[in-house]
Amino acid sequence: MVDVDFHAPRIYYFAMSNGRTENIVGALALALADTLLAGTAGEAPEPGQAAAAIALLRHEPGLPIERLRHALSLSHPGTVRLVDRLAAAGLIERRPGIQDRRAVALHLTREGERSCTRILAARHDRLAGALAPLSPDERATFVHLAAKLLAGFVETERQADAVCRLCDTAACADCPVETALDGAT
Repeated sequence: MVDVDFHAPRIYYFAMSNGRTENIVGALALALADTLLAGTAGEAPEPGQAAAAIALLRHEPGLPIERLRHALSLSHPGTVRLVDRLAAAGLIERRPGIQDRRAVALHLTREGERSCTRILAARHDRLAGALAPLSPDERATFVHLAAKLLAGFVETERQADAVCRLCDTAACADCPVETALDGAT
């Protein structure tokens, strides 16, 4: 008979040191990203970064193109073309900046707001489905740990914009990313 108590610490150590944890977390991150992007892309006016641009503009009305560019990890010309397409579709509009009238501030139109509502609803549905197997206690623990991990990804406003580019900010009153950003400054 195998002495489980004797071998359990060794088995645990092996499981934790052989990359399994990182493998599972990596696979989970990709699975969540894939389901989130598939859901939001179905409601966006085009594939790619359109859904994230629309969601970010709801969170940050008046966002300048340069900040949008960094949040979406696009080139400046690529961002301008995306903005042109979203404006042509009637989803966003350009306005003069408040502090610098020469700067361009981006805002959602009413149709852009409706599009954002659909995008965020699709995001919510996909993520709620992914979390459905967890019990309420497991879900609370998962959210606590995920919030703790998220805080490690942000030190600058640019990083926060990128991490939260598809967030429903109305659902996250105590945002761990903003809290981490406040602590970093």
